[in-house]
Amino acid sequence: MRSLVCGTMTPRITLVMLLLLLAAVKAALADSWPNATVKAVVSENGETIVRVIPGTSIGDTYGFAGSRKGKFAMAQWFRFRSNRYELYQTIQLVHPVAPIHAAVANDGTLITLDNWHNVGFGDVVAIYAPDGKLRKKYRLADLYSTEVIEKIKRSVSSIWWRCLKSDPHIQRNNTVQVDDTLGGRFTFHLENGAHIYEAGVGECRP
Repeated sequence: MRSLVCGTMTPRITLVMLLLLLAAVKAALADSWPNATVKAVVSENGETIVRVIPGTSIGDTYGFAGSRKGKFAMAQWFRFRSNRYELYQTIQLVHPVAPIHAAVANDGTLITLDNWHNVGFGDVVAIYAPDGKLRKKYRLADLYSTEVIEKIKRSVSSIWWRCLKSDPHIQRNNTVQVDDTLGGRFTFHLENGAHIYEAGVGECRP
């Protein structure tokens, strides 16, 4: 009787262990992201601050269909005047929740990169003129061919196109260099939104 009971229980135990193992694998493959928070970036000369306020439109992000939709991220521009920073404009950004990285030039031009929980999805680069108007935006399909995009490493929520060894910053000639994970480098010109790509010169290697 004892061997019969053990024999009937073994498949059940094996099934439970298998389900637990699959759950652990699924958890390991999933992306874990902290909540988006308010962040601020300062121009090199210290005269302009842009404050980025996260949005609440999770339903507009990839992988969250059916979730609540709401306001997109907002950006507030502050200018240093009379020994204090004064708010002079507020705009809505293209990001449903928040950009991953942002930088502001001395003239007030703002560049944002990637989307919270959705690196590589949606508008991965957006450039805003000093008056807040959207100057240019790019999706991955605007930067790469379909064949190249398929070669980029993916996770549950993201396409990891951008090299994360260092955060891009604004050069003195008002350009921003963004290295990708394929070994190349994009140079974005803030005054008109144009870009060029150079293969094999970036910090990351495929």
